[in-house]
Amino acid sequence: MPAGFDARPIATFSGLRGVPLLALSHNALFPALRILPHGIRIRVIRSHDFTYDEIAGVGVAWRLGWQLSFIPHRGLRSFTATFAGRPALVQAVAMLYRNGAPLDASAGALLASPPA
Repeated sequence: MPAGFDARPIATFSGLRGVPLLALSHNALFPALRILPHGIRIRVIRSHDFTYDEIAGVGVAWRLGWQLSFIPHRGLRSFTATFAGRPALVQAVAMLYRNGAPLDASAGALLASPPA
């Protein structure tokens, strides 16, 4: 397995693109998000791998927890990792930024804002 950063989400979800609170599948028992130099691997029921070129945008939001969402260029699904606290989310977004992930305005603003 390639070297990377293992984020520690409390749950992962797969949903419909553009419908933020509708989950098609979720994983609260064994959630996983690995941030790799070339892309991400997120486990929602099974593992899904995306290179940064395959991701249209990475965003953050507060919806029943700190959420980090990945929107692929292709398909109807989005993928979300939920974190218990803001520090874990900031750490994951900072690693994505260092690797060249396509952050949207919400993720960029998280990195620019002072720690809470």
